[in-house]
Amino acid sequence: MSTLTIHPKDEAQETALKTIFDAFNIKYEKEMDETEHLMSSEANRKALDESIQQLEDGKGIKVSLENLFK
Repeated sequence: MSTLTIHPKDEAQETALKTIFDAFNIKYEKEMDETEHLMSSEANRKALDESIQQLEDGKGIKVSLENLFK
């Protein structure tokens, strides 16, 4: 069978879809989006906050595409 990816527009729609899936005994999984995943641990959250602060303080380093993988 095929896999479908759905994109509910809000939490109410997500809840309604889950109810329908449950009623039809359709298996589903909820994946974390990238931001949710990156912010899921205190260590990651702290490292990201520090990195954002460094960028805002002008401490970032510009790298050209030509030099990105050197």
